Amino acid sequence: LLAVSVLMRLIVWDKICTKYLWHRIKAQELRKAVQPILILHSFRFAGLSFLIPGVASAGLNPAWALPAAFGDFTAAILAFTTLLLINSRSFRLFLWIFNILGLVDLLLAFVDGPRYSILPFLGADYFIVILYVPILLLTHMMVFKLLYKHSRVNHPLLMGKLLKSQGQ
Repeated sequence: LLAVSVLMRLIVWDKICTKYLWHRIKAQELRKAVQPILILHSFRFAGLSFLIPGVASAGLNPAWALPAAFGDFTAAILAFTTLLLINSRSFRLFLWIFNILGLVDLLLAFVDGPRYSILPFLGADYFIVILYVPILLLTHMMVFKLLYKHSRVNHPLLMGKLLKSQGQ
């Protein structure tokens, strides 16, 4: 049931992101394009609720809850820090760090969730998993696409030089 719920949310969020977000941000300069995504991820402190008795069941395995909660909190701090650095030279570095660590956190939680049988113990946090996590995954993918699109390797002038150097 969880897999179906997450899959359905991925499909719905993908449609929403494609129609209302991606077409607006794909042509923007990187610093402007990632701002709404970083703001969204700044709310990942909500993952700390995995540690709150009554929100999550006391039976939620701390081996899953602690890394998931603090991984989300770290991603929120990195997203907010990256927003603060939007006009600095270290912006792109922090964007890469946020995006890699934030995605790894989500993937580890997905892999470890079944291993620790978290489903019966999520309580109200079930809605974080089925509603919030799918859009977080999709927006991490968008940031990777934007980073590639705005990378120096993908720059038209460099691509022309690269093709010339390869004799094409």
